[in-house]
Amino acid sequence: MKFALLGYGFMGGAHLAALQRIPGVEVKSVSTRTRPSADAPARGNMDLASGPLPETVVWNPDWRAVIADPEIDAVDICLPTDMHREVVLAAFAAGKHVLCEKPLARNVSECDELIAAAEKSGRIFMIGQVLRFMYPYRYAAQFINEIGRDKVTHCVLRRSTGYPQWGGWLTQEERSGGAILDLLSHDLDQALSLFGQPKSVSAASIGPVDTMRAVLQYSSGPDVIVEGGWLDPEVAFSAGFEIEAGDARLVHQDNLLIRSLRGVETSVEIPVHDPYFDEIAYFVDCCRNRTPPALCLPSESAQAVKLSLLLKTSREADGQELEWQQ
Repeated sequence: MKFALLGYGFMGGAHLAALQRIPGVEVKSVSTRTRPSADAPARGNMDLASGPLPETVVWNPDWRAVIADPEIDAVDICLPTDMHREVVLAAFAAGKHVLCEKPLARNVSECDELIAAAEKSGRIFMIGQVLRFMYPYRYAAQFINEIGRDKVTHCVLRRSTGYPQWGGWLTQEERSGGAILDLLSHDLDQALSLFGQPKSVSAASIGPVDTMRAVLQYSSGPDVIVEGGWLDPEVAFSAGFEIEAGDARLVHQDNLLIRSLRGVETSVEIPVHDPYFDEIAYFVDCCRNRTPPALCLPSESAQAVKLSLLLKTSREADGQELEWQQ
């Protein structure tokens, strides 16, 4: 199966490293504005594994020419969010399967357009919601299923990092959507996956730069809190969650996962794994079997975009509570 990788920055390097380890997968082409150095894709806010660009991989600054190559089976898009619509549509028009980094698009209408194009093309479409493949978040889903979602009394999902000093497009809100759409949509997707669609939402800034504390209110169940964002540039990346249900509690902070039951704490071992490999290998299996990506449906990624934008509106309205429209 032959891939084209579009974009070779922070995420592109991580995706290439994963693609190079999947049996039967060949990265034939990479497209970026300038030719990548052998081993130095742009860094971001985490120390991710990065694949060097082999001499056998064809570099072409023209992504349209890369997509037009009849030998390419699938396109992996790691480009700025404002490019997603044009590139994804072109890839489907050329008959390619498409894996696209989150967020799916900048607005709901673009999401709808891309999903419709995917359905018309008959090709596989998946968005890189990588938290769905990270062990602590998979374990959280199992924990909630075990204790019962209706028993959960408290849930907070947190994610923050320093103001992006890489990939200048991120700080241009018209291109990236800002911290809520670009960063916190990870956790909003998790909230939707774990608890479903809320009844109403509200959001307020919690500090300098681009931050949010969101409250997702449910007709039955807990209020789910999502908080964090882009802080001062020197702040290190941090992510985690807290889930409580009576005398049971699950806490994840960076590399620790602690489960408590009736006051007795147990450390849950986090297996060593590359979630980007797991994510992309799953996408490859879906392509080979021509089966929709049930673990990560585009329609669910579109819901994360919708929720992100609704919370941005609430934050801009000083925390006004807004109803979720089905």
